[in-house]
Amino acid sequence: MSSRRTFRIVLLLLAMVVLATGALEIALGPAALPGSPDVPPTVDSNYRFFAGIWTAAGIVLMLAVPRPEEHGTALRAVFGAVFLGGLARGMSYLSAGAPHVMHTAFIGVELVLPPLMLLWYGRLTRTAPDGATA
Repeated sequence: MSSRRTFRIVLLLLAMVVLATGALEIALGPAALPGSPDVPPTVDSNYRFFAGIWTAAGIVLMLAVPRPEEHGTALRAVFGAVFLGGLARGMSYLSAGAPHVMHTAFIGVELVLPPLMLLWYGRLTRTAPDGATA
Protein backbone atom coordinates (compact mmCIF):
# COMPACT_ATOMS: atom_id res chain seq x y z
CA MET A 1 0.00 0.00 0.00
CA SER A 2 1.37 3.40 -0.95
CA SER A 3 2.22 6.04 1.62
CA ARG A 4 -0.30 8.38 -0.03
CA ARG A 5 -3.08 5.80 0.29
CA THR A 6 -2.16 5.11 3.92
CA PHE A 7 -2.16 8.86 4.61
CA ARG A 8 -5.62 9.16 3.08
CA ILE A 9 -6.90 6.28 5.23
CA VAL A 10 -5.47 7.83 8.39
CA LEU A 11 -6.94 11.20 7.38
CA LEU A 12 -10.34 9.56 6.85
CA LEU A 13 -10.20 7.87 10.26
CA LEU A 14 -9.21 11.15 11.93
CA ALA A 15 -12.03 12.98 10.13
CA MET A 16 -14.57 10.39 11.25
CA VAL A 17 -13.43 10.60 14.89
CA VAL A 18 -13.51 14.41 14.84
CA LEU A 19 -16.94 14.50 13.18
CA ALA A 20 -18.40 11.92 15.57
CA THR A 21 -17.04 13.53 18.72
CA GLY A 22 -17.97 17.01 17.52
CA ALA A 23 -21.55 16.00 16.73
CA LEU A 24 -21.85 14.21 20.08
CA GLU A 25 -20.56 17.26 21.94
CA ILE A 26 -22.95 19.58 20.07
CA ALA A 27 -25.87 17.30 20.91
CA LEU A 28 -24.99 16.56 24.53
CA GLY A 29 -22.96 19.59 25.54
CA PRO A 30 -20.76 19.16 28.60
CA ALA A 31 -22.80 16.08 29.56
CA ALA A 32 -20.58 14.27 27.01
CA LEU A 33 -17.62 14.80 29.35
CA PRO A 34 -16.57 12.12 31.83
CA GLY A 35 -18.51 12.59 35.04
CA SER A 36 -21.25 14.60 33.25
CA PRO A 37 -20.38 17.89 34.96
CA ASP A 38 -23.13 20.33 35.82
CA VAL A 39 -22.14 23.68 34.31
CA PRO A 40 -23.78 27.10 34.05
CA PRO A 41 -25.50 28.05 30.76
CA THR A 42 -22.59 30.27 29.69
CA VAL A 43 -20.12 27.37 29.96
CA ASP A 44 -22.57 25.08 28.12
CA SER A 45 -22.93 27.66 25.35
CA ASN A 46 -19.18 28.10 25.02
CA TYR A 47 -18.59 24.35 25.08
CA ARG A 48 -21.10 23.71 22.28
CA PHE A 49 -19.68 26.61 20.25
CA PHE A 50 -16.21 25.04 20.31
CA ALA A 51 -17.77 21.66 19.54
CA GLY A 52 -19.10 23.32 16.38
CA ILE A 53 -15.60 24.50 15.50
CA TRP A 54 -14.29 20.98 16.15
CA THR A 55 -16.98 19.56 13.86
CA ALA A 56 -16.03 22.08 11.16
CA ALA A 57 -12.42 20.86 11.43
CA GLY A 58 -13.70 17.34 10.82
CA ILE A 59 -15.55 18.51 7.71
CA VAL A 60 -12.34 20.11 6.40
CA LEU A 61 -10.41 16.89 7.01
CA MET A 62 -13.12 14.86 5.26
CA LEU A 63 -13.09 17.17 2.24
CA ALA A 64 -9.32 16.74 1.97
CA VAL A 65 -9.39 12.93 1.96
CA PRO A 66 -9.83 12.36 -1.81
CA ARG A 67 -6.98 14.69 -2.87
CA PRO A 68 -5.00 15.82 0.19
CA GLU A 69 -2.27 17.38 -1.97
CA GLU A 70 -4.82 20.00 -3.10
CA HIS A 71 -5.71 20.99 0.48
CA GLY A 72 -2.35 21.85 2.01
CA THR A 73 -3.37 25.19 3.49
CA ALA A 74 -6.53 23.74 5.03
CA LEU A 75 -4.71 20.72 6.47
CA ARG A 76 -1.97 22.91 7.91
CA ALA A 77 -4.62 25.17 9.47
CA VAL A 78 -6.53 22.28 11.05
CA PHE A 79 -3.43 20.52 12.35
CA GLY A 80 -2.05 23.83 13.60
CA ALA A 81 -5.32 24.60 15.38
CA VAL A 82 -5.35 21.18 17.05
CA PHE A 83 -1.74 21.70 18.17
CA LEU A 84 -2.65 25.13 19.54
CA GLY A 85 -5.59 23.52 21.33
CA GLY A 86 -3.17 21.07 22.92
CA LEU A 87 -1.04 23.97 24.13
CA ALA A 88 -4.15 25.63 25.56
CA ARG A 89 -5.19 22.39 27.25
CA GLY A 90 -1.67 22.17 28.72
CA MET A 91 -2.01 25.72 30.06
CA SER A 92 -5.28 24.70 31.70
CA TYR A 93 -3.55 21.71 33.25
CA LEU A 94 -0.89 23.97 34.73
CA SER A 95 -3.24 26.71 35.93
CA ALA A 96 -6.43 24.84 36.90
CA GLY A 97 -5.12 21.37 37.66
CA ALA A 98 -5.31 17.95 36.10
CA PRO A 99 -8.49 17.14 34.20
CA HIS A 100 -9.93 13.65 33.74
CA VAL A 101 -7.21 11.19 32.68
CA MET A 102 -8.74 10.98 29.19
CA HIS A 103 -8.31 14.73 28.69
CA THR A 104 -4.82 14.58 30.10
CA ALA A 105 -4.01 11.98 27.42
CA PHE A 106 -5.49 14.29 24.77
CA ILE A 107 -2.74 16.80 25.55
CA GLY A 108 -0.15 14.32 24.34
CA VAL A 109 -2.17 13.37 21.28
CA GLU A 110 -2.79 17.02 20.36
CA LEU A 111 0.87 17.95 20.74
CA VAL A 112 2.31 14.91 18.94
CA LEU A 113 -0.14 13.84 16.21
CA PRO A 114 -0.49 17.17 14.32
CA PRO A 115 3.26 17.68 13.83
CA LEU A 116 3.63 14.03 12.74
CA MET A 117 0.77 14.40 10.25
CA LEU A 118 2.29 17.61 8.89
CA LEU A 119 5.70 15.97 8.50
CA TRP A 120 4.09 13.03 6.71
CA TYR A 121 2.08 15.39 4.52
CA GLY A 122 5.25 17.32 3.68
CA ARG A 123 7.01 14.15 2.59
CA LEU A 124 4.04 13.20 0.40
CA THR A 125 3.87 16.55 -1.32
CA ARG A 126 7.57 17.40 -1.59
CA THR A 127 8.46 18.25 -5.14
CA ALA A 128 11.29 16.31 -6.69
CA PRO A 129 13.88 18.16 -8.83
CA ASP A 130 12.18 16.98 -12.04
CA GLY A 131 8.89 18.56 -10.93
CA ALA A 132 7.15 15.33 -9.96
CA THR A 133 5.76 14.93 -6.46
CA ALA A 134 7.35 12.35 -4.24
